[in-house]
Amino acid sequence: MKLLRNLFICSLLCINTSIWAQFTSNLPIVKITTPAAITGTQSQGTMSIIDNVSGVNNDTDPATFTGMIGIKTRGNAAFAKQSYTVETWSAPSVSVDTSLMGLPRENDWVLLGNYPDRTLFRANLAFKLHDKMGRYAPRLKHCELIVNNQYVGIYNFGEVIKRDVGRLDIATLTVADNFGHNLTGGYIWKIDDGVGAGWQSAFQPPYAAAQKIDFLYDYPDNSDITPSQKAYIKSYVDSFETEMNAANFADTLLGWRKHGAVNSFIDYMIIQELSRNNEAYRQNAYFFKDKGTKMRPGPLWGFDLAWKNTSNCNSSKDTGWCYNYGGACPAEAKLPPFWWSKLSTDAEFMKDLKCRYTEFRKSGNFLDTVEIFKVIDSMKTRLSANGALTRNFTQWPIWGVPIVNEPTPMAADYNVEVANLKQFIKNRVAWLDSKWISFNCVWAAGSNDFPSIIL
Repeated sequence: MKLLRNLFICSLLCINTSIWAQFTSNLPIVKITTPAAITGTQSQGTMSIIDNVSGVNNDTDPATFTGMIGIKTRGNAAFAKQSYTVETWSAPSVSVDTSLMGLPRENDWVLLGNYPDRTLFRANLAFKLHDKMGRYAPRLKHCELIVNNQYVGIYNFGEVIKRDVGRLDIATLTVADNFGHNLTGGYIWKIDDGVGAGWQSAFQPPYAAAQKIDFLYDYPDNSDITPSQKAYIKSYVDSFETEMNAANFADTLLGWRKHGAVNSFIDYMIIQELSRNNEAYRQNAYFFKDKGTKMRPGPLWGFDLAWKNTSNCNSSKDTGWCYNYGGACPAEAKLPPFWWSKLSTDAEFMKDLKCRYTEFRKSGNFLDTVEIFKVIDSMKTRLSANGALTRNFTQWPIWGVPIVNEPTPMAADYNVEVANLKQFIKNRVAWLDSKWISFNCVWAAGSNDFPSIIL
């Protein structure tokens, strides 16, 4: 039914497919040309980018980059505004690292349509805030996209989650790394709603009937990871879960901290709960482990359904915890692992979390709502300039059109959508403050550093 509904929406919305004649944008303009329609199978094409130093771009300007690419659709095929995976090539099927829009050199990129997110920046906001916590988050830059001479709207161009010196900087793991210290990293794995190779947790999530947690290999992927590496990372995560499930799980020496990095779990939990992310902990949930280090959650991904953008399973409420998702929707196919609710009962962990949250919330720090709203206003101003938003929502007139069970009443225009987002953040932060603000944090004399916690 959802697929039919979105196809119907597309039949109404995809009429306006001609290119906007000679428009000016303060966003980079990306043009993609392919010999046939883009599908879920990678095909060859050409990408050019107009990204002038002046910051003013005309669609008739000479390209500042032109190159061969491989391209395919990605994500939810039911959405009328498609997202894409792009690989820069030097020759057919030969990847080449390239710096685009000032981002570090790489060959794997995304163009995200963010179709259900009418602000077009919910993911950007989450990623920017997590970055300010000192955590790597994929870098995204707004642009305007033209595909085969058809204007298709404002997109996020940027990085995929990938092991790379300029992205998630963990050790390379080769097929020869099967013993000792070399076997210990780096690894990336995830919990998601897709299919793939991996292993299944021995522990059911809270509120589950028959649901299980599936961990999927991301790096190395199933075609490259060796049997020894599979056994190692499964055993490591199994040990972490076993310790988390034990009676002495909160013991700072014998419990879960032997395998999990405390501050990383704290910062991840703060951003998921702050944004009231509908997918928190259960979809688009990545984890990584470097050589000789503990496992960490992240980097972040997703967030189109965060910041009060769906009513599914109480996700539009200002109150409540994302880790208790199963309490509202026990029949949901994907539920959060038990770790997060268990962590909420770890007194030392919660003391550390409250201290970090309290510091982040101080006046002038990045979780001060004044500072959050500066980030929002900056993105809104940039997207509003030179008619970019008008072009996008003329191409996709989705105001008042339900897509992901949005809270009602739905916003009638962009200004109301952003105002609603800000009001949610005010309400959400007020509720979190009532739970997490601590007046018992002890700082070193003359220092603003956090208490000493294993990173």
